[in-house]
Amino acid sequence: MAVKITFRPTTRQVIGRALFLGGVSALVALVPAVGYMLAAGHWSHLTLGGLVLVAAAVALAVAYAGARRHGVVLDERGIHPLDAQGTQPKAERYAAWTEVADIRAERRAGRTVPVVYVSDPAQKPWRLRAPYSGRALSADAELDEKIFVMRSLWEGYRRGLPPRRSGE
Repeated sequence: MAVKITFRPTTRQVIGRALFLGGVSALVALVPAVGYMLAAGHWSHLTLGGLVLVAAAVALAVAYAGARRHGVVLDERGIHPLDAQGTQPKAERYAAWTEVADIRAERRAGRTVPVVYVSDPAQKPWRLRAPYSGRALSADAELDEKIFVMRSLWEGYRRGLPPRRSGE
């Protein structure tokens, strides 16, 4: 039986990231527009409101589309990040189960993320982009279970054998 598990940011995390990036993008886009309106004397609350809405809508759409592309795929071969479309595993970064030395939950930049350590000392630890948990909208109540699944698959596959199903 083939195993394929995909972890992506939760819907709540995607919305939170989109709101954050949308807000920052709207502010960056509005600074020159407001400066121009003040200098030219074309100050209007309606115009400013329209600029805010357009900038925020575009930024939210771009941020939402980009955030859904992050993730990892766990299969019988190992751990792979998702490709740019967020549909298939990437070939460039890959950790075979037999090469994984440890999978740990670590705090990085205000988030708890799974980090994959490989046996090769020349390779740096690989911080997975999903799943993760942080503050506010970045919280993921199921992060511990997701890391447990990763570790369970690793324990089962690291000796080159498929994990046993209960009852076997």
